[in-house]
Amino acid sequence: MRLRLTSLDEYQFLICVKHQVWGSKIARFGDWIIGDHLAFIVDRSLAGLARISGKPFRSSEPVWDNGLFPHRIPIELTHVMLRENRPPILGPIRDALISTWGTRYGLGILNQQIMPEHASEVIISAIESCHNDLADVRENLDRLLEEARDRRNALLANRQHRRSAAGKGVDTTTVVPEPFPEETRETESLHLRAQHALVQLGRITGCSVWIASNDQGRTHNGKALSEGCLGKLPNLGLSPEAVKRISFIDVLWLQHNAPICAFEIEATTSIYSGLLRMSDLLALVPALRMKLFIVAPKERQDRVRAELVRPTFQKIGLSEYCRFIAIEDLDRLLQKVQGFEGHLQPTVVDTVAIDFEELQSALD
Repeated sequence: MRLRLTSLDEYQFLICVKHQVWGSKIARFGDWIIGDHLAFIVDRSLAGLARISGKPFRSSEPVWDNGLFPHRIPIELTHVMLRENRPPILGPIRDALISTWGTRYGLGILNQQIMPEHASEVIISAIESCHNDLADVRENLDRLLEEARDRRNALLANRQHRRSAAGKGVDTTTVVPEPFPEETRETESLHLRAQHALVQLGRITGCSVWIASNDQGRTHNGKALSEGCLGKLPNLGLSPEAVKRISFIDVLWLQHNAPICAFEIEATTSIYSGLLRMSDLLALVPALRMKLFIVAPKERQDRVRAELVRPTFQKIGLSEYCRFIAIEDLDRLLQKVQGFEGHLQPTVVDTVAIDFEELQSALD
């Protein structure tokens, strides 16, 4: 079985589903044959599998919105997963990539090289073990395309704003925080402030929220920090050890009794401790579909970067999944969305999260 992989964003992936074609700027399809397979990676998760269904051709007809890609080849999507059903590039999947191309396996994906058979079997098995949402995707394709385009445009606008402000020497972190009562202002913990903001934001986006079991007795502005939050974790179908690890994560957002976002707040403590909890979680439950975030003051970005490049974390791929949120940006986001309960998705947090690659580029 001949398998290649490629990585793209959600919108362009759905365009491929719609038009049943794959394209390239260069003439790379000379050795591609009918029956070959192409697996799609979106947001560091396997999103779909296609079979090459025809011979290469050239076309100047616009398909994608980020380039012409005139060298094209027909494909037949055989397996497509909705975002919530996609297996992340972790555990056996990541091991298969590393065994083929080493830790810099992104180059193999970029060049769409053929994988060896044993690694191909791991990838295809991981995809086929997931529910095939192809019929649902086709039925709702127009809506999914619109949502993906809007989400991409919002993220791009936010990144451009950051770069533009940084280039002009503008402080993009300035925000007037929610006023605290005078008697608590001096004693208010930055950690508690971030936890409280994440609780409020999670509830605005319709999530159930879990506060770390060792923080549930703490108060914020005279009220229990865990007010309105889950009293116990639902049955996650995980081992007792994994559940214990999860229960100590600072804040969890859950939908349909499944955790979808995990936040570790590192305001004053060692960045290493929070990353270690995230790393343990990935090692214990590599198939758990959950976004991971480190929340800290903006001034600690370089500390996050320094810790993420430790061999311990690089080996498991933590830097590819854990993103950074500045507490200052979190405050700003909460202020903007208050009053929009029932109208926002949890993905709104992505607008203030920075990928490790982007953080590394900004700090170099």
